[in-house]
Parts: sequence; structure tokens; C-alpha cells
Amino acid sequence: MTKETPRQASVNVTYSKKVKSKKAGGTKKRSAAVMAEYNEGFTYTDPASGESDTVSITLDNVDLRWANKWMPRKGDKLTAKIIRKSWEKAGKKDTFYCGKFCIDDLSYTGPELTCTIGGVSVPEGNAFRSTCRSKTWKKATLKEIAAGISKRYHLKLQYIGGTIKLGTIEQNNETDSAFLKKVCDNYGMAIKIYCGKIVIYDKGTFEARKPVVTLKKADLQEWSYNTTLVGTYTGARIKYTSGKNSKELKCVVGGGKRILNINEKAESLQEAQLKACAKVNAENEKAVTMSVTIMANRRIAAGSTIRIKGLYRLSGKYFVDKVTHNIGSNEAYTMALELHKCQKRIKKASSAKKKQGQPGTAAKKTKANTGVNVAFAIGDRVLVNGLAYMGCNGGKANQCNNTTMYITKILGSGCKYPYGVGKRKGGTQYGWCSKSSLKKA
Repeated sequence: MTKETPRQASVNVTYSKKVKSKKAGGTKKRSAAVMAEYNEGFTYTDPASGESDTVSITLDNVDLRWANKWMPRKGDKLTAKIIRKSWEKAGKKDTFYCGKFCIDDLSYTGPELTCTIGGVSVPEGNAFRSTCRSKTWKKATLKEIAAGISKRYHLKLQYIGGTIKLGTIEQNNETDSAFLKKVCDNYGMAIKIYCGKIVIYDKGTFEARKPVVTLKKADLQEWSYNTTLVGTYTGARIKYTSGKNSKELKCVVGGGKRILNINEKAESLQEAQLKACAKVNAENEKAVTMSVTIMANRRIAAGSTIRIKGLYRLSGKYFVDKVTHNIGSNEAYTMALELHKCQKRIKKASSAKKKQGQPGTAAKKTKANTGVNVAFAIGDRVLVNGLAYMGCNGGKANQCNNTTMYITKILGSGCKYPYGVGKRKGGTQYGWCSKSSLKKA
């Protein structure tokens, strides 16, 4: 009879402490072996958007060393890795790199005299979250603003999404962290800071991806489910100004009876549409949520999707908003997941009309320009506002937000997405679109 190999999980933490001495760059390191002697519990939190990654390590402080000469200070740093052995295959060892973290929180509890250190994955010096700045950005894109800010902190930028033109936007006595998060939220983009880089991505594109795992009822050690009785919004209404006279118009996205009224103003139809879609989709993410605790599964990360099965009407496809890795002193390794159920996202403006009491035909013009009644030809320059699929009948897709493309191919009516588009006239095929996703540029 073969003896079963038990799963093992441990954390490898190195601690760099700032010291007054100029030797070794003014730092002193506590090795992973030393940290392991004091470690009583470790948590790593991986959020999908709006927050930085964080770690927390609880240390045995019975000799009061961590309250005396080893007491953590601002500017100290942690590097953390999670090591698993015999988790998926007997004897197999793998390592998950959590990242580098700056110490930002410290607490002590008694009578056990334990010390808990918290760290956050922000750039060195912490100015990203603490220094307020004022600046006017004109005719910039979201990617350009993010690139300028990331360069200031020597961070890499990973941007996954279409071109978003912002027009004129003010950074008014705000930290770069708060300002960039606000702009991303306003235009439906997610942002996180991880391992020396700023990651900005279209959450809708990530929600559309296939689930990385299926979790059954037996896989859920603990779970809770919540849904708002009123349900999801079916559309949103926002005001915007246009033209030399700055006439106030209204933009409606989606439709139906459950309309979200948005107080923010926009300077163009495109900006109004993006803001309205961002707000209503963000609200709808709160409609159905779950919190679950499972045995650690490394395929699950914040920003991925999973499928819940075996809970009847509670089952379905969920987006992972946050993952918290917990490793106890007994080497038990669990993950706590915060989820929201994937809903059909609202992506397009259904109408745009002048403020009540003003004459005009803005609604008719918008309808005529959506592409539904417009004839396209190969070589036409178009704006793509929707999904561009890898195949003419569907499959993997990329979200485009008023992205300039060219018609490269037109297939027969038997294809669900007959219009092939490319970034250059006659260039490489980018994807396939429906007629409703196109309008002439």
C-alpha cells in the first residue's frame, strides 16, 4: 500500500530593514530562515482593481525583539514567496512570487506579545499614495496619462484595452494614485499595482474570458451569497455638452425600465457613453455577490473568472474581485475569494437627444450613424465600438471602444460577424465585427 504524501505549504519572506550605517547601502536583511523561526501566520491579498496588493505576517515576539532593536520602521521592505510541495503531484515543488512590499502598518497584541507587520506594493518612497499634485491634461488618452505617471515612479505600464480619449481633465491637488484610479473608474477600466508595474485593463474583456476552474459545492469550505432584490439596471442616462454653443444633450445607454441617472457631465457623446456604461456596469456588479473559502488553487487569481456548480440558481459564472491567500503556522493553505456574478454588460448608446424643450434631431442622427442602415465597403475607415472576434462566427474577442480601423474583408450573410477589420488599410486582420459595432469614421 502506497503511503500518501501530505501537502505542504510554507512562506519564504525576506525582510530588509533601513539602518543608519552606510554599509550595504544602509540596509540590514533578515533572511527567510530567520523570519520562518518567528512566523505564526501569513496573508497575501490580490485585488482585481482599485487597490494595491498587500501582505501581512504575524510574528512570535515573546523575546520582545520585534518591539526593540528589530522594530519595523517606515521604509523597511518585505519580499514574499509561497512555496508548495506535493500539492498537485507527490514530491513536486513549486513557487509563487507574491512581490515586493513597503511596510505601512504595524500592530502588537498581548498577552501573547505577537507582532503583525503589514506591507503594500507601492513604489519606493510612497509618494504615489501621499504626494498631492495639480495638473491639467489636454487632449490626452488614458494610456498616455498612465504612461506619464508610471514613468515618474520608474514603474512598467501594462495596458490592456482600447484607446480612450479624455479631452481636458484636471488633477486637482490629488495624489497620482487617487487620480489615476478615479480616471480608470470613470471610463470603465480596472487598475492595480503589482510587482513593480501599473496594470490597467478592460474588466469587460476579462469577464468574457473562459472560467479557469469549476468549483462544486464540495469544494467550498465556507461560502455566503447575496443578491439585491431590486436587480440590475437595464440602462443609464447622462448629460453632456456639444458644439460651439455648448448645448446640453442627453445620452442614454441600454434601455428598459431600470434606468440609472448619472449626475456627472461629459464634453462629448463618446465621453458620455463611456462614463454612463462604466457607472451602470459598476453598479450591476453589486447585484449578485459571493464570498467563498477553498483549499488553495493557484489557477485562480484576481481578474479571472470561475464557474460555481451545484448550487442550483446560485450557480453560474463569477468574476474574481479579490483573492486572499492564508497560510497558518500548521501549513494549512486556503484561499478566500470575493466574487460577483457576470452580468450582460451595457456597452452602447441607445439614443442621444437634446435637453427637453430644445428643438433638434440629435436622436435621429445618432440612430442613422450606428451602422445598422449604413453600407460599408472594403477599405472604409470605421470606428469599432464593441467586440472584435477572432472568428467570423465568434470565439475569443477583444473589446474596442471607438477604435479606428479599416474594413479588410466582407463575408456572406451566413457569418455572424461578417465584417473583417484591421488597424491598417489592407493590413493584417485584427478581428471580425457585427454591423452594429461599426460606424463610418
